[in-house]
Amino acid sequence: MSEANAPTRVFAIVPAAGRSRRMGRDKQLLDVGSQSMLAGVLDVLERSCVCSVTLVTHSGITAQIDTNQFAKLSVVINDDEHSHMIDSVRMGIDAACHGRKMASSDGFLILPADQPGIDVADIDRCVTVFSTDTTRIVIATHGERRGHPMIFPVSLEPFVRSDACDGGLNALPRSHADRVATVPCGSPGVTRDIDTPDDYEKLT
Repeated sequence: MSEANAPTRVFAIVPAAGRSRRMGRDKQLLDVGSQSMLAGVLDVLERSCVCSVTLVTHSGITAQIDTNQFAKLSVVINDDEHSHMIDSVRMGIDAACHGRKMASSDGFLILPADQPGIDVADIDRCVTVFSTDTTRIVIATHGERRGHPMIFPVSLEPFVRSDACDGGLNALPRSHADRVATVPCGSPGVTRDIDTPDDYEKLT
């Protein structure tokens, strides 16, 4: 099959190496319903149409979560407590690309671990929109607010690795605003960040 006719593949990356200093404990492991916040995000991605899921987290998290229950999942350890989310995103890209020949129709989906309440339908809707034009940056919205997931094409990987994104991934849609496609999603989790004890109390 030629690259022009290759099916769209979307590789999910879950940056989850943060130390949750504002929360005061590992927020990735907080109970949300019947499972941890992180496990909930991984479960949604596992049941979605993404090709693979790369979790980038620190060893303190992997010691307390059963990653073997997720068939699509691979884990990358980032134990640098001074690293930023963009560092984990780049490490996830490295792992997703390793051993694969990437096609121009491929994309990377970014979904942080502190986004509880996102539904499989939200993920699949974003992937479907990306598949219709794989040059675009797809961003989920809820109530007209932008959130996650974000999908960007493999062609923009060099920009994500560049100094322009050192301050964070938000530089990507700012610098390529004409390529952004927003996707209305039904779940409030699309725009929900859990950073502080107050955030968690409102959730529970």
